[in-house]
Amino acid sequence: MNMNASKQSIGQRLRSTRLELGISQCNFANELMTAPNHICQIERGRCVPGSKLLRRMRVRFGIDINWLLSGQGNTEPANQLKCEIDALVNNYRRADAHTQALLISTTRFLAENRIRRKDRDAGQE
Repeated sequence: MNMNASKQSIGQRLRSTRLELGISQCNFANELMTAPNHICQIERGRCVPGSKLLRRMRVRFGIDINWLLSGQGNTEPANQLKCEIDALVNNYRRADAHTQALLISTTRFLAENRIRRKDRDAGQE
């Protein structure tokens, strides 16, 4: 397989995984701390993700890097993440109002902390 075909295959696998997760390019890029245009370029087969980005994909979304790069391996982690999100949403819906309010408060706290940490890290670069 030539390099261009390989880049295109990687891009196609990344795009299919992102769409399966139901995430826009912009949100996907933000979660991975990269530019949306970079994700677009990868998905179009114009470049390949670097090692740091691959690691973030694995940690944040459970993407099997071997599968992404070679087409061999397991796509289950992405499916598993979607299942876990669905289970969380279903559990939230079944919770009483007090528990739902507590979950929302906790989620906001964690998200704000993550944003502060991301801003702090960006300031150090």
